[in-house]
Amino acid sequence: MKKHNLGASARGTVLRCALSLLAVAAAAKADSFLITFDAGDPIGGLAVNTVLSNQYAATTGATFSPNAFTGSGWATNTDMRIVSSTSLNAGILGGPALVSGNILRNFQGWLAENGNASFLITFANPIISFSADFAGVAPLSLIEIRAFNGSSLLGSVSLNGSATGQERLSLSGLGNITSVAVIPGNFFDWVGVDNIAFSTPTPTGVPEPSAAALWLGTGLATLAGLRHRRNR
Repeated sequence: MKKHNLGASARGTVLRCALSLLAVAAAAKADSFLITFDAGDPIGGLAVNTVLSNQYAATTGATFSPNAFTGSGWATNTDMRIVSSTSLNAGILGGPALVSGNILRNFQGWLAENGNASFLITFANPIISFSADFAGVAPLSLIEIRAFNGSSLLGSVSLNGSATGQERLSLSGLGNITSVAVIPGNFFDWVGVDNIAFSTPTPTGVPEPSAAALWLGTGLATLAGLRHRRNR
């Protein structure tokens, strides 16, 4: 009977291919980001009184800009300063304790706003999920997040009129999101924002690391089987 001999070169090729698949899958895994404005976030947080803009663009792809909406009733000077949640400039936050450390929006800055506040987060790479925590929510507060792909509105979520204290809003399952508009309260109330979280999709056609690991295991098992067969 003719023996089947799998040479060292062929075995090495199989191993390299399997390991390459595993490496590509690991590198292409969906990224998740959490911006807290504190020491543990992607840029090590922001100092109190810093005006939030493009500080997180290089590490997370997110750029912040004030005044997402224009026209009657909307502010043209939305406050974008970072304050400590334990200072008087944070206002009355309520509970349960979702926010901590530094947060976005200054209580004193809110007093100077000339309409309903809003800001826009634009993403360098599309995201598939988004959430944020809001503090200082009062009855009839206008709290809403709207997800867009380009200029097309994909969906929105808002708090009902009875929400109070600290609340979380989330959006997902809408497809690729290129920007999110946030409405943190209205002209008559102050609402702070914290814990802005979002994730990017896994590139199409790239296996998850678990699947690539399975392929690697299958390849190694095949090699072992061929070696056993050759020895027989």
